[in-house]
Amino acid sequence: MKVIVLGGGVVGVTCAWYLVEDGQEVVVVDRHDGAGAETSYANAGYIAPGHCHAWASPRAPIRCCRS
Repeated sequence: MKVIVLGGGVVGVTCAWYLVEDGQEVVVVDRHDGAGAETSYANAGYIAPGHCHAWASPRAPIRCCRS
């Protein structure tokens, strides 16, 4: 199967990698020359689960609705 992946960021390249590993023919299309040059560039691979909270938490309205 031929697959086109739109976006060469972390998610796009990861999807492409696993598709190639599965034996698919993959082309990654991005508006920049290199991978990770836009959104993925700024986040530096940082995933912060500590910044998340459950919506059912009593503190959720206080934390989410500050102006």
